[in-house]
Amino acid sequence: DGTILNQYSMSEDEGALRVATTSAPASSRGCTRCAGTESFVRVLQETNGELQQVGQVGNLGRGEQIKAVRFVGKQGYVVTFRQTDPLYTLDLANPAEPKVAGELKLLGYSAYLHPAGDGLVIGVGQDATAQGRSLGTKVSLFDVHDLANPRELQHYVLWNSTSAVEQDFHAFLWW
Repeated sequence: DGTILNQYSMSEDEGALRVATTSAPASSRGCTRCAGTESFVRVLQETNGELQQVGQVGNLGRGEQIKAVRFVGKQGYVVTFRQTDPLYTLDLANPAEPKVAGELKLLGYSAYLHPAGDGLVIGVGQDATAQGRSLGTKVSLFDVHDLANPRELQHYVLWNSTSAVEQDFHAFLWW
């Protein structure tokens, strides 16, 4: 159920397919700022030749849409946005019981997440006002060593700009 954002919204780990989606009630389909939206990460596994849902975590960004997703091993990172950017950290160690481990709320959003070594994630997106108005490209370095307490270590904002990486992940280069 719901809409997949991009190729990073799906990931396989040891036979478990993790899928991040944003769902909206039928009455609000097509509305990008509707209170009824909710995002989920569902875990599917093959049983008798068919994919069956074995676990799910929901209530990610009610009234918001997924802007970025990244799965790294037994962990997942989901960003939703309407006015603030909750970065959700997910514990996916038990496919039958995926859970939100932590949440970091920031102004703006990350549209692309990139693993940057042990316990670090880079986010590229937009800085924004408290009302959700974009101010410019923002690059953040997140410390996710402690899933329960993600934090932003550093960030850089290039005012009044956008980045192609928000729509095309090939625009991101990591050396």
